[in-house]
Parts: sequence; C-alpha cells; structure tokens
Amino acid sequence: MKRMFFLLALCPLAFSAKEVKIGFVESQKIFKEYQATVSASNQFNEYVAALKDSAFKLQTGIEKIKTELEAQKLVLSEEARLKKLDELEILNQSYNTFLQDIFGPGGKAEQKNDEIMAPLMKKINDAVSKIAQQEGFAVVLDLSEGVYYASGELNITDLVLTELNREYGLQTVPTAETKKTITVFPLQEKNNEAETADLGQHCQNELYAALTPFSQKYNIISASQLNAEILRKNIGRNSIDDVQAFQIAVPLLCDYIIMGTVSKSGTRIDYTLTLKEVKTKQEIGHRTSSVTEEIKLTETLTNDLRNLLSLLKDQ
Repeated sequence: MKRMFFLLALCPLAFSAKEVKIGFVESQKIFKEYQATVSASNQFNEYVAALKDSAFKLQTGIEKIKTELEAQKLVLSEEARLKKLDELEILNQSYNTFLQDIFGPGGKAEQKNDEIMAPLMKKINDAVSKIAQQEGFAVVLDLSEGVYYASGELNITDLVLTELNREYGLQTVPTAETKKTITVFPLQEKNNEAETADLGQHCQNELYAALTPFSQKYNIISASQLNAEILRKNIGRNSIDDVQAFQIAVPLLCDYIIMGTVSKSGTRIDYTLTLKEVKTKQEIGHRTSSVTEEIKLTETLTNDLRNLLSLLKDQ
C-alpha cells in the first residue's frame, strides 16, 4: 500500500520571507499510528494476499510443466514435446499478463490502494492544515522526504495524530510507537544446487519461524506481505539487490530488513545473513555459517538470527 505522501499547508496569512514558520510531520509515523490507515492497510494486505495466491497457482502450473518436461525429455516424442512447450508458453503469457494487470502501473492493486486511501489522504491533509493554522505554521514539510534535521518544537506529528485519532477515542500517542518493524527476504541462491533445493525460500521460512518469539518486541511483516510486494514490483526473488530491497521495504514501513545468500555443495550448506537499517541504508551486522547436515540448518539459522537481533538493543 502506498504510504508516502506530500504535505504542504499554507496559513491564509500574509507573511514575508523572514516571518515564514516551517513545521514538519513524519508521514511514516502517521501511517503507522493513525487508526484508520492501520485498518486500511490490513484490508489492502488481505486483498493483495488473495491476488498473490492466484499468482502462486499460475506459477505452480508453470513449474509443474517444466518439471514434467525435464523428467520426460528422453521419452517424449517431438510432437509431445512441442505440445508441452506450447502449453508452457501459454501459461507464461497468462502469468505475465496477470502480474501486469494486477501489480503493474494502473493495475488492480494500485486501483484498490487509491480507492481505500483517497478519503484517508483527505483527512490527513485536512488535519495537517488545521494543526498548522492553529500553531501558526506557514509551511509543513514531510520529514520522510529527505529532510536532514528539524528541531523537535517544529515537529507537529503528535498533534496531527491526536487530531486524527479523536474519533477513535485516542487522545494521546499510543505507547506502541517505539515498536520497530522487521521483515526477512528470501536468501539469494548462489548456485544450481541451492536453487534445486529451493534453499532461499526454505531459509526464509525457518527465519520467520525463529522470529515468532520476538513478535512482542517487533512488528513482523509477514512473508506473504513481503512476497506480494516483490511480485507487485515484478522483481525476481532470487535477484534482489540492496537498492531494490530498500525500495520494497519502504512502502512496507520496515525499520529493519534481513537478507542474505545461500549455496549448497553436496551435504554442505553455506549462508550469510545481513541485518540492515532501512532509514540509513546501513548494515548493522552479519553472520556467516556453514552446516554439513541439513537437519542442523534450522538451529544454526535461529542462533544467527538471535545474535543479529541482539545488536538492536542499542538502536
């Protein structure tokens, strides 16, 4: 769901350049703590999850035919092989068309987002304008749009949130404001053996399971939400670089992301996990491990994840 927005509130007062009073809001915080956008986000995520399930079914059909072609390549007649290839081409076209219609520019996901967010955007901007006029600000800018520094007394985010949440009976900012958000990307599979074993997805699943005990401390963006955003941006999950990862993390309002690589050679599995902060785009820490028995992979991943999260105590 789109969360970034442009805010500019002008008081209906005449002023000279020397008298301009500029205020700031944190749009990401507003989207996290305004009760209406929280509900809208959940509604949108459920809608996208259903679309993602449909995409997954199409993808499964494609993978099934690919597997059949590989398994039967020595016994299929040329006519049967060409028929399978035609079937595969049709499914690929359907899959790509589906992704474009749903997640492409102007697609159903974007239309749904606009439908849900339009009335809320008006409420947010009306609230910003109201508070700006009450506090005597001529201009209000968004701290999330690259402002490097703003004095705390110029930040009207909490006042805007109080105004927006009045209808929900919330007169103060929720105590959950300090709860950080985190997500885990599928690990990039660095060789054919890792791809064949689908180790990138497997490691992601194991890491999410290891994250569960930390759900009281962190907001956890689910794998389905993350993968839906990856699909929406039409990025191959095994080719996500740092820039793309941050582009995916921002609309999900992630504070931290975990990503990495994995390779396999016989019974040996090597992987690297990296914890990064989205706001600064800086690495907080990384862990590199090897296991020679796949049964130990879960234990090792869990330990490395805990070690990485321990680095956030001072964040």
